[in-house]
Amino acid sequence: MVAVFTDREGFILTTMSEDVKEDTKKYYDTTQISYNLLWMNKKNLAMHYGFWGKGIKTLHEALLNQNKETAEALEIKKDDRVLDAGCGVGGSAIWVAENYGAKVTGITIVEKQIKQATKNAKKRDVDHLVDFKLMDYCNTDFPNDSFDKIYAMESMCYAKSKAVFVKEMYRILKPGGCLTISDAFLDDKTIQKSDELMLNDWMVGWAVPNVSKIENFHDDLCRAGFKGINDKNVNDQIIPSAKRINKIGRVFYPFDWTCNMLGIVSNTTFKSTIATVVQLHLFSEMIMQYHLIKARKPE
Repeated sequence: MVAVFTDREGFILTTMSEDVKEDTKKYYDTTQISYNLLWMNKKNLAMHYGFWGKGIKTLHEALLNQNKETAEALEIKKDDRVLDAGCGVGGSAIWVAENYGAKVTGITIVEKQIKQATKNAKKRDVDHLVDFKLMDYCNTDFPNDSFDKIYAMESMCYAKSKAVFVKEMYRILKPGGCLTISDAFLDDKTIQKSDELMLNDWMVGWAVPNVSKIENFHDDLCRAGFKGINDKNVNDQIIPSAKRINKIGRVFYPFDWTCNMLGIVSNTTFKSTIATVVQLHLFSEMIMQYHLIKARKPE
Protein backbone atom coordinates (compact mmCIF):
# COMPACT_ATOMS: atom_id res chain seq x y z
CA MET A 1 0.00 0.00 0.00
CA VAL A 2 1.27 3.46 -0.87
CA ALA A 3 1.03 6.08 1.84
CA VAL A 4 0.05 9.67 1.14
CA PHE A 5 -0.13 12.87 3.11
CA THR A 6 -1.97 16.10 2.43
CA ASP A 7 -0.38 19.52 2.19
CA ARG A 8 -1.71 22.77 0.74
CA GLU A 9 -1.16 21.55 -2.80
CA GLY A 10 -2.90 18.18 -2.54
CA PHE A 11 -2.02 14.52 -2.16
CA ILE A 12 1.70 13.84 -2.35
CA LEU A 13 3.14 10.39 -2.91
CA THR A 14 5.70 9.64 -0.23
CA THR A 15 7.12 6.68 -2.15
CA MET A 16 7.94 8.50 -5.38
CA SER A 17 11.47 9.47 -6.26
CA GLU A 18 12.59 12.88 -5.13
CA ASP A 19 13.58 13.48 -8.74
CA VAL A 20 10.10 13.89 -10.17
CA LYS A 21 11.47 14.77 -13.60
CA GLU A 22 13.21 11.41 -13.85
CA ASP A 23 9.95 9.66 -12.94
CA THR A 24 8.15 11.56 -15.69
CA LYS A 25 10.82 10.83 -18.29
CA LYS A 26 10.83 7.15 -17.38
CA TYR A 27 7.05 6.99 -17.63
CA TYR A 28 6.93 8.50 -21.12
CA ASP A 29 9.95 6.59 -22.38
CA THR A 30 8.19 3.39 -21.34
CA THR A 31 4.61 4.15 -22.35
CA GLN A 32 4.97 6.30 -25.48
CA ILE A 33 4.43 3.24 -27.69
CA SER A 34 1.06 2.68 -25.99
CA TYR A 35 -0.03 6.23 -26.78
CA ASN A 36 1.11 5.76 -30.37
CA LEU A 37 -0.70 2.47 -30.91
CA LEU A 38 -3.78 2.74 -28.71
CA TRP A 39 -4.76 6.41 -28.54
CA MET A 40 -3.44 8.92 -31.05
CA ASN A 41 -3.39 8.75 -34.82
CA LYS A 42 -1.11 10.44 -37.35
CA LYS A 43 -3.58 13.29 -37.87
CA ASN A 44 -4.19 14.32 -34.24
CA LEU A 45 -0.94 13.15 -32.55
CA ALA A 46 -2.85 13.68 -29.31
CA MET A 47 -1.98 12.46 -25.83
CA HIS A 48 -4.84 14.16 -23.94
CA TYR A 49 -8.38 13.05 -23.04
CA GLY A 50 -10.26 15.11 -25.60
CA PHE A 51 -13.50 17.07 -25.13
CA TRP A 52 -16.72 15.35 -26.14
CA GLY A 53 -20.02 17.15 -26.62
CA LYS A 54 -22.69 18.03 -29.13
CA GLY A 55 -21.70 16.97 -32.64
CA ILE A 56 -18.60 15.07 -31.48
CA LYS A 57 -18.96 11.46 -32.64
CA THR A 58 -15.45 9.99 -32.64
CA LEU A 59 -12.38 10.00 -30.40
CA HIS A 60 -10.43 11.75 -33.15
CA GLU A 61 -12.98 14.57 -33.20
CA ALA A 62 -12.91 14.84 -29.40
CA LEU A 63 -9.12 15.09 -29.32
CA LEU A 64 -9.13 17.88 -31.90
CA ASN A 65 -12.05 19.56 -30.14
CA GLN A 66 -9.93 19.98 -27.02
CA ASN A 67 -7.35 21.80 -29.14
CA LYS A 68 -10.15 23.97 -30.54
CA GLU A 69 -11.71 24.83 -27.17
CA THR A 70 -8.28 25.62 -25.74
CA ALA A 71 -7.39 27.89 -28.66
CA GLU A 72 -10.75 29.65 -28.45
CA ALA A 73 -10.35 30.21 -24.72
CA LEU A 74 -6.94 31.75 -25.38
CA GLU A 75 -8.26 33.80 -28.33
CA ILE A 76 -5.20 32.87 -30.35
CA LYS A 77 -4.39 35.13 -33.29
CA LYS A 78 -2.02 34.77 -36.21
CA ASP A 79 0.51 37.24 -34.81
CA ASP A 80 0.66 35.57 -31.39
CA ARG A 81 3.68 33.78 -30.06
CA VAL A 82 2.37 30.70 -28.26
CA LEU A 83 3.95 28.29 -25.77
CA ASP A 84 2.84 24.67 -25.41
CA ALA A 85 4.08 23.86 -21.90
CA GLY A 86 4.45 20.09 -21.99
CA CYS A 87 4.05 19.48 -25.70
CA GLY A 88 4.23 15.69 -25.97
CA VAL A 89 4.93 14.73 -29.58
CA GLY A 90 3.67 18.07 -30.88
CA GLY A 91 0.06 17.35 -31.79
CA SER A 92 -1.57 20.45 -30.29
CA ALA A 93 1.27 22.79 -31.28
CA ILE A 94 1.07 21.58 -34.88
CA TRP A 95 -2.73 21.95 -34.86
CA VAL A 96 -2.50 25.55 -33.64
CA ALA A 97 0.06 26.40 -36.33
CA GLU A 98 -2.05 24.79 -39.06
CA ASN A 99 -5.32 26.38 -37.99
CA TYR A 100 -4.20 29.83 -36.80
CA GLY A 101 -0.87 30.44 -38.49
CA ALA A 102 0.62 31.39 -35.11
CA LYS A 103 4.19 30.63 -34.14
CA VAL A 104 4.30 27.96 -31.45
CA THR A 105 7.13 26.74 -29.25
CA GLY A 106 6.66 23.40 -27.53
CA ILE A 107 8.72 22.35 -24.53
CA THR A 108 9.09 19.02 -22.74
CA ILE A 109 11.68 17.27 -20.59
CA VAL A 110 11.40 14.06 -22.62
CA GLU A 111 14.10 13.97 -25.30
CA LYS A 112 12.38 11.30 -27.40
CA GLN A 113 9.29 13.49 -27.62
CA ILE A 114 11.33 16.44 -28.90
CA LYS A 115 12.79 14.33 -31.69
CA GLN A 116 9.40 12.93 -32.68
CA ALA A 117 7.62 16.29 -32.46
CA THR A 118 10.25 17.88 -34.70
CA LYS A 119 9.77 15.12 -37.28
CA ASN A 120 5.99 15.48 -37.06
CA ALA A 121 6.12 19.24 -37.68
CA LYS A 122 8.33 18.73 -40.72
CA LYS A 123 5.99 16.08 -42.13
CA ARG A 124 3.06 18.48 -41.72
CA ASP A 125 4.99 21.36 -43.35
CA VAL A 126 4.73 23.67 -40.33
CA ASP A 127 8.34 23.47 -39.17
CA HIS A 128 8.69 27.15 -40.15
CA LEU A 129 6.03 27.98 -37.53
CA VAL A 130 6.70 25.38 -34.83
CA ASP A 131 9.83 24.58 -32.86
CA PHE A 132 10.44 22.25 -29.94
CA LYS A 133 12.89 22.58 -27.07
CA LEU A 134 14.11 20.28 -24.30
CA MET A 135 13.24 22.39 -21.28
CA ASP A 136 11.71 22.27 -17.81
CA TYR A 137 8.55 24.38 -17.76
CA CYS A 138 9.19 25.27 -14.11
CA ASN A 139 12.60 26.73 -14.95
CA THR A 140 12.73 27.90 -18.56
CA ASP A 141 15.44 29.81 -20.41
CA PHE A 142 12.98 32.27 -21.94
CA PRO A 143 13.28 36.00 -21.21
CA ASN A 144 10.56 37.80 -19.32
CA ASP A 145 7.43 38.62 -21.34
CA SER A 146 8.20 36.15 -24.16
CA PHE A 147 4.75 34.78 -25.06
CA ASP A 148 1.31 36.14 -25.86
CA LYS A 149 -0.47 32.90 -24.99
CA ILE A 150 0.49 29.76 -23.03
CA TYR A 151 -1.37 26.51 -22.56
CA ALA A 152 -0.62 23.40 -20.53
CA MET A 153 -2.74 20.45 -21.64
CA GLU A 154 -2.58 17.63 -19.07
CA SER A 155 1.02 18.51 -18.39
CA MET A 156 0.94 20.73 -15.32
CA CYS A 157 0.06 17.68 -13.21
CA TYR A 158 3.70 16.58 -13.54
CA ALA A 159 4.99 19.69 -11.78
CA LYS A 160 6.07 18.89 -8.24
CA SER A 161 5.08 22.41 -7.22
CA LYS A 162 2.12 23.91 -9.05
CA ALA A 163 2.92 27.28 -7.48
CA VAL A 164 6.41 27.30 -9.03
CA PHE A 165 4.96 26.37 -12.41
CA VAL A 166 2.40 29.17 -12.25
CA LYS A 167 5.03 31.76 -11.25
CA GLU A 168 7.23 30.78 -14.20
CA MET A 169 4.31 30.98 -16.63
CA TYR A 170 3.49 34.45 -15.28
CA ARG A 171 7.10 35.57 -15.74
CA ILE A 172 7.32 34.56 -19.39
CA LEU A 173 3.85 35.80 -20.36
CA LYS A 174 3.59 39.25 -21.89
CA PRO A 175 1.38 41.77 -20.06
CA GLY A 176 -2.16 41.12 -21.21
CA GLY A 177 -1.24 37.54 -22.12
CA CYS A 178 -3.38 34.51 -21.27
CA LEU A 179 -2.70 31.10 -19.75
CA THR A 180 -4.97 28.06 -19.93
CA ILE A 181 -4.66 24.85 -17.93
CA SER A 182 -6.61 21.69 -18.70
CA ASP A 183 -6.07 19.07 -16.03
CA ALA A 184 -7.46 17.09 -13.10
CA PHE A 185 -8.01 18.68 -9.68
CA LEU A 186 -9.34 17.74 -6.26
CA ASP A 187 -12.00 19.60 -4.29
CA ASP A 188 -12.33 19.82 -0.50
CA LYS A 189 -14.58 16.83 0.03
CA THR A 190 -13.43 13.97 2.24
CA ILE A 191 -12.06 11.06 0.24
CA GLN A 192 -12.92 7.55 1.36
CA LYS A 193 -10.05 5.17 2.08
CA SER A 194 -10.84 2.93 -0.90
CA ASP A 195 -10.94 5.94 -3.21
CA GLU A 196 -7.70 7.25 -1.72
CA LEU A 197 -6.04 3.96 -2.64
CA MET A 198 -7.33 4.28 -6.22
CA LEU A 199 -6.03 7.83 -6.34
CA ASN A 200 -2.65 6.49 -5.27
CA ASP A 201 -2.76 3.85 -8.00
CA TRP A 202 -3.52 6.50 -10.60
CA MET A 203 -0.76 8.84 -9.45
CA VAL A 204 1.83 6.09 -9.21
CA GLY A 205 0.82 4.55 -12.52
CA TRP A 206 0.92 7.78 -14.49
CA ALA A 207 3.87 9.27 -12.57
CA VAL A 208 1.87 12.22 -11.23
CA PRO A 209 3.63 13.57 -8.11
CA ASN A 210 0.55 15.29 -6.66
CA VAL A 211 -2.91 16.57 -7.51
CA SER A 212 -3.71 20.13 -6.54
CA LYS A 213 -6.91 21.10 -4.80
CA ILE A 214 -8.81 23.45 -7.08
CA GLU A 215 -9.12 26.16 -4.41
CA ASN A 216 -5.39 26.02 -3.72
CA PHE A 217 -4.62 26.27 -7.42
CA HIS A 218 -6.77 29.38 -7.72
CA ASP A 219 -4.77 30.81 -4.81
CA ASP A 220 -1.52 29.98 -6.61
CA LEU A 221 -2.73 31.87 -9.68
CA CYS A 222 -3.72 34.90 -7.63
CA ARG A 223 -0.46 34.95 -5.68
CA ALA A 224 1.50 34.89 -8.93
CA GLY A 225 -0.43 37.95 -10.09
CA PHE A 226 -2.99 36.49 -12.48
CA LYS A 227 -6.40 38.16 -12.80
CA GLY A 228 -9.71 37.31 -14.44
CA ILE A 229 -9.62 33.62 -13.55
CA ASN A 230 -12.26 31.68 -15.46
CA ASP A 231 -12.74 28.09 -14.31
CA LYS A 232 -14.87 25.72 -16.41
CA ASN A 233 -15.58 22.26 -15.04
CA VAL A 234 -15.49 20.02 -18.13
CA ASN A 235 -15.54 16.68 -16.32
CA ASP A 236 -18.57 15.46 -18.30
CA GLN A 237 -16.74 16.16 -21.56
CA ILE A 238 -13.89 13.76 -20.77
CA ILE A 239 -15.94 10.84 -19.37
CA PRO A 240 -16.41 9.10 -22.75
CA SER A 241 -12.61 9.06 -23.16
CA ALA A 242 -12.16 7.89 -19.58
CA LYS A 243 -14.46 4.95 -20.40
CA ARG A 244 -12.38 4.08 -23.47
CA ILE A 245 -9.16 4.22 -21.47
CA ASN A 246 -10.73 1.99 -18.83
CA LYS A 247 -11.67 -0.60 -21.47
CA ILE A 248 -8.13 -0.60 -22.81
CA GLY A 249 -6.79 -1.15 -19.30
CA ARG A 250 -9.19 -4.01 -18.59
CA VAL A 251 -8.18 -5.77 -21.80
CA PHE A 252 -4.46 -5.54 -21.08
CA TYR A 253 -4.55 -6.03 -17.29
CA PRO A 254 -4.53 -9.88 -17.20
CA PHE A 255 -1.74 -10.06 -19.78
CA ASP A 256 0.36 -7.35 -18.11
CA TRP A 257 -0.15 -8.89 -14.66
CA THR A 258 1.04 -12.29 -15.86
CA CYS A 259 3.99 -10.87 -17.77
CA ASN A 260 4.94 -8.65 -14.84
CA MET A 261 5.01 -11.69 -12.57
CA LEU A 262 7.30 -13.40 -15.10
CA GLY A 263 9.54 -10.35 -15.33
CA ILE A 264 8.66 -9.70 -18.98
CA VAL A 265 6.64 -6.51 -18.44
CA SER A 266 8.18 -3.74 -16.32
CA ASN A 267 6.63 -2.41 -13.12
CA THR A 268 6.24 0.97 -14.83
CA THR A 269 4.14 -0.56 -17.60
CA PHE A 270 2.04 -2.67 -15.24
CA LYS A 271 1.35 0.24 -12.88
CA SER A 272 0.37 2.37 -15.88
CA THR A 273 -2.17 -0.29 -16.85
CA ILE A 274 -3.64 -0.19 -13.35
CA ALA A 275 -3.97 3.60 -13.67
CA THR A 276 -5.89 3.24 -16.94
CA VAL A 277 -8.44 1.10 -15.11
CA VAL A 278 -8.95 3.20 -11.95
CA GLN A 279 -9.04 6.65 -13.59
CA LEU A 280 -12.64 6.09 -14.76
CA HIS A 281 -13.87 5.59 -11.20
CA LEU A 282 -12.03 8.69 -10.03
CA PHE A 283 -13.61 10.91 -12.68
CA SER A 284 -17.05 9.24 -12.68
CA GLU A 285 -17.39 9.54 -8.90
CA MET A 286 -15.81 13.02 -9.04
CA ILE A 287 -13.02 12.08 -6.65
CA MET A 288 -11.06 14.29 -9.00
CA GLN A 289 -12.57 16.51 -11.67
CA TYR A 290 -11.30 17.85 -14.96
CA HIS A 291 -11.14 21.64 -15.39
CA LEU A 292 -10.29 24.08 -18.16
CA ILE A 293 -8.93 27.18 -16.44
CA LYS A 294 -8.07 30.51 -18.03
CA ALA A 295 -6.18 33.36 -16.38
CA ARG A 296 -4.77 36.66 -17.64
CA LYS A 297 -1.61 38.60 -16.79
CA PRO A 298 -2.59 42.24 -16.24
CA GLU A 299 -1.44 44.90 -18.71
